[in-house]
Amino acid sequence: MTKPNPELSREERIQELLTRGTDKVYPSKEAFHRILRGKKRQAVYLGIDPSSPDVHIGHLVVLQKMRHFQNLGHKVILLVGDFTGQTGDPSDKAAVRQPLTKQQVRANAKSYRKQASKILKFSGKNPAEIKYNSEWLGELNFQQVAELAGHFTVQQLLERDMFEQRLNANKPISLREFIYPLMQGYDSVAMNVDVEVGGSDQTFNMLAGRKLFKEYKGKDKYVVTVPLLADANGIKIGKTEGNAIAIDGKPAELYGQIMSLPDEVIMNAYEWCTSASGKELEEVGRIAKENPRDAKMRLAYRIITEVQGEDAAKKGQAAFVRVFQKKEKPSKLKSWRAPSLAVPLWKVLKESELVASSSEAHRMIQQGAVSVNDIQQSDPNAAVKTVERPIVKVGKRKFMRITPPLGAAPSN
Repeated sequence: MTKPNPELSREERIQELLTRGTDKVYPSKEAFHRILRGKKRQAVYLGIDPSSPDVHIGHLVVLQKMRHFQNLGHKVILLVGDFTGQTGDPSDKAAVRQPLTKQQVRANAKSYRKQASKILKFSGKNPAEIKYNSEWLGELNFQQVAELAGHFTVQQLLERDMFEQRLNANKPISLREFIYPLMQGYDSVAMNVDVEVGGSDQTFNMLAGRKLFKEYKGKDKYVVTVPLLADANGIKIGKTEGNAIAIDGKPAELYGQIMSLPDEVIMNAYEWCTSASGKELEEVGRIAKENPRDAKMRLAYRIITEVQGEDAAKKGQAAFVRVFQKKEKPSKLKSWRAPSLAVPLWKVLKESELVASSSEAHRMIQQGAVSVNDIQQSDPNAAVKTVERPIVKVGKRKFMRITPPLGAAPSN
């Protein structure tokens, strides 16, 4: 768990909360500043969608923001959306999401506390709490749901960009998705919180919750949004997008994934995802202008140190230097036993799970991102002779040795 910087005064820590990795504050930063300077301890919550078991580096942005609140002495709550997760948040989704079962959601949520404890403290003075929204949403009867729905109009909910886009494209919107903002909004009412923190893509949901809170409780709830961390394609790093970088990944893999982020992301990630001091940020900023790769190595080392410890960061960096800077292959190669003596290259990638789909396999090969025994490939249907036990490389950080079927004659 990262500790507060003892060199900062309380006012400096408040300013850090309001500016570092903060996108917007509703109704305003000025009004919230006055609240934070007061003596009242705020109850602050962050909702996590348990659509997969991993906390990824995109989550670090909001977790660091929660750390700012905790270090100022405020009560922080990590809310696992085990009920809403069975519906699935429709934010930025162009199609209806497949609902998860209760068992799937609970299984995914199991490791959240352990992973979040890398940033937040769950014991000792002012510990963070874990809550599950099935505790109240699962208890609402139909009359209560109808009363809840009465606080919104269809027109208000249709203001959501994604719903409007789907309607224009003649794509379906499930009623379950349609009322998702009501469910998320009721979380604030049930917990009687003062502040909600979330990514900027959650603004519609959080403002719906702010409206509901005002009408139920007769008082304001503040909303703090954080910016979204994007990957090399400019796409949000997230589970649904399929590009998440899990903080519990193996050090070498995690280091390599962070190194694959675009240069433009370096300083945002350093500022938003870590607890580095202002002095360190300035130093890395100077390095980034002259040598982005060195700055990115600092970023990878810093993130892994915070979430897994310095020994893991050293291992990850050593593996990167060995494999990518010295052009060596990993000392331990993943191995995949082929089903026959010759297999189309795209099928090798797909069936060995080096890529997620056949289309991705074709795309990676055609883009020149795949090599066999250090020879770049361009034909997805090229036959890979498995008896030669070749080494396949995908992108900059995935290596695998192919072994022939059992009983195959050795290569001459």
